[in-house]
Amino acid sequence: MTGKPGTQTWFKSVHITCRSPEAEAARKTENERIYAPRRERAEKAKTEKATPKQVEYLTTLAEKVGKERFDAEFAKVIKGSDIEPRTPRQHCATAAKRLTKARARQLITALLGHA
Repeated sequence: MTGKPGTQTWFKSVHITCRSPEAEAARKTENERIYAPRRERAEKAKTEKATPKQVEYLTTLAEKVGKERFDAEFAKVIKGSDIEPRTPRQHCATAAKRLTKARARQLITALLGHA
């Protein structure tokens, strides 16, 4: 853009959002319709036990990354929850069975970053 009239041959589309109370209410109800099931599933995952497939995958990842790395990431993932830390002679699979779905997903993601 040089400021000279007539030299611009392209145009940028601009999204305009109406902020009237009616439009905001409609937007909020639409968002609630779309995201309410997601929030509900996320809340369930925080309390449901990890699936057998998650536990199996975690044990194979633990073998790949080593027990020290698994212990470090496990401690990070369970921090702030009521899940007890892994005891020194406890198998990784046994510790993984105590995780919730959401915590297991976090641990898998953390271990994949270091695999």
